[in-house]
Amino acid sequence: MSSDTCSDKDRSCGVEGQILSIFSAPQGIYLYSTQTSYQGDLAKYGSSFEDSLHNICTGNRLFASIINSSCSNVLPLVSTSTHNLSNFPTDYGMPDTSSYPVRGAKGDIIANSWNLFLDENPLITLQAAGVVSQNFWTFSSLGGVYNSADNCIAGTSNSAAGAIGTPDEPTNGWVSSGAPGCSEYHPIICACY
Repeated sequence: MSSDTCSDKDRSCGVEGQILSIFSAPQGIYLYSTQTSYQGDLAKYGSSFEDSLHNICTGNRLFASIINSSCSNVLPLVSTSTHNLSNFPTDYGMPDTSSYPVRGAKGDIIANSWNLFLDENPLITLQAAGVVSQNFWTFSSLGGVYNSADNCIAGTSNSAAGAIGTPDEPTNGWVSSGAPGCSEYHPIICACY
């Protein structure tokens, strides 16, 4: 069997499978990447930094290639001074139980819960899960905590540095793999649940 042949378990392989996945996608927090890459001055897309990030993820939700097309809550995987990634369950009511594992675009489990996603090594990388294949903005340190030094001056500048994540890191260091100049272009990872 060649790699170009679809299996009966591949929901993304054909119209019937895609329609079926709408009704039978496993429960979880699905991750997707924005179609567009952005410079680090991410605050310019809304009335506040958080509003801007939300606008970016909401605008890209229609084009996300995740199998769960019915998830309605969307959050950017970018820490701000008021909302760390690690606090999303408290701040936004994001589920943090094994009933809502963190999943890739096709449903592969990346981590068994939100906190495990940030605190332990992923079960598979973001790249292997079909989420993203290039570095992405996080403005986070290890554990999903706001990086107070590398955040493109709270998303307002292209002349500072901003923390990025990497798609192929098999450890919890995926969230903070460097701090390039904010003039670089990177996508944002979004969560939908």
